[in-house]
Amino acid sequence: MAQNATTAAQQDTAIAEHWRVNTGLFLAAQNFFLFGSSSVFFAILWYIALKASSGTWMMLATLAQSLPQILVSLWAGVWADRCNRRNLLMWATGMVTVVTLGIALMFYFGWRDLWLLLLIAAVRSLGTGVEMPVGNALLPQLAPRAQLTRMNGLNQLINAGLLLITPIVSGLILSRLGIIFIFVVDVVTASIGLLLLAGIRIAPSVVAFQKNSAGMVTSTLAEIGSGLRFTFAHGFMRWFMILIALSFVLIAPSSQLSTLFVKQTFGSKVMLLTLNELLWTAGATLGGIWISSHHQLPHKIRIIAVALGVSGVAFAAMGIARPFAWYLFFMFISGIAMPIITATSNILIQEAVTPNMMGRVFSIFQIVSTGIYPIAMLFFGPLADVVAIKWIFMASGLVLIVVAWYFNRVLQRIGAPGRED
Repeated sequence: MAQNATTAAQQDTAIAEHWRVNTGLFLAAQNFFLFGSSSVFFAILWYIALKASSGTWMMLATLAQSLPQILVSLWAGVWADRCNRRNLLMWATGMVTVVTLGIALMFYFGWRDLWLLLLIAAVRSLGTGVEMPVGNALLPQLAPRAQLTRMNGLNQLINAGLLLITPIVSGLILSRLGIIFIFVVDVVTASIGLLLLAGIRIAPSVVAFQKNSAGMVTSTLAEIGSGLRFTFAHGFMRWFMILIALSFVLIAPSSQLSTLFVKQTFGSKVMLLTLNELLWTAGATLGGIWISSHHQLPHKIRIIAVALGVSGVAFAAMGIARPFAWYLFFMFISGIAMPIITATSNILIQEAVTPNMMGRVFSIFQIVSTGIYPIAMLFFGPLADVVAIKWIFMASGLVLIVVAWYFNRVLQRIGAPGRED
């Protein structure tokens, strides 16, 4: 144990030399990527909702944006544990940007079928499937462990602040210039992000420690298997992943069907869709501020459970809220809870999991959180064509409240593991 503590201290010493510059470049790059990706996400979702007005098409859009993440994320977790994480992040982002540009040019020159937009969404989803676990695993190599809570909170805060203007920008561009210009914005922001990542300098000892702790190189499938065994062999992490997966299944309707719900209930103006995203993001900004204001979060399980419960109340209320201002209020409340759920979960994993397994654990977490959406939407999407969406919101919200209570009860009893380096 003493040797483990010494190793952790040595790593923090190596990281501390340039951590402010490295973390600043990383957060800036990630948020340039986020701005471009979110612009494309909103544009595709709104374009399809306005053109098709179908729950089935919204299901297809969700599948295109999420299913490829599931297919690639387990492999991405292995790559993140074996490769230089900064370089891997740059390669993934660069390749996705080039492919997105090529498909966008096809759309520009006359191929205006909705299926082409689904293809763009799928390609970007593959990139996200690599970028998310790699980025989450890279942050502990850039910032000392004592700063992880603040840096995760700051990242959520910047995410939310940036997303506050993204729906406005996307709405203006989509309504006045057309969807093709959204792709131009994406290419520009991705290029800036790549330049920022290129400026990060990770201490050689930190990279060497990651590679040495990974052990002997085996087949990718064997390493995926070891990551799954590591995650699900421990009672706490197993139940954490199961209950987070169930929670995000119940979050999926409000996340993926809110655009269609607003169109069907309040009207099809782009401004209404923009306000829907804007109020959620305003809430997420407050949630990010709350997380970033803490140096440490001593009751992570309870915090996640409360945030899940608040989300359930908000989702149930969104189904009955009238007029539009009340609906926006509860969307705002749900926005506050989401960055608290994700940031606190990230911190818990970063503090509890060893460096040589962190990429694989984050890839599993990605699957059971955002990656679970397509599975959920296989049910909720077609259901929205035969059942009023408000009833789906109300039912999923009430069940989520029960899951939040059970999450706190089970995980508090087991107790969170501590990380040994």
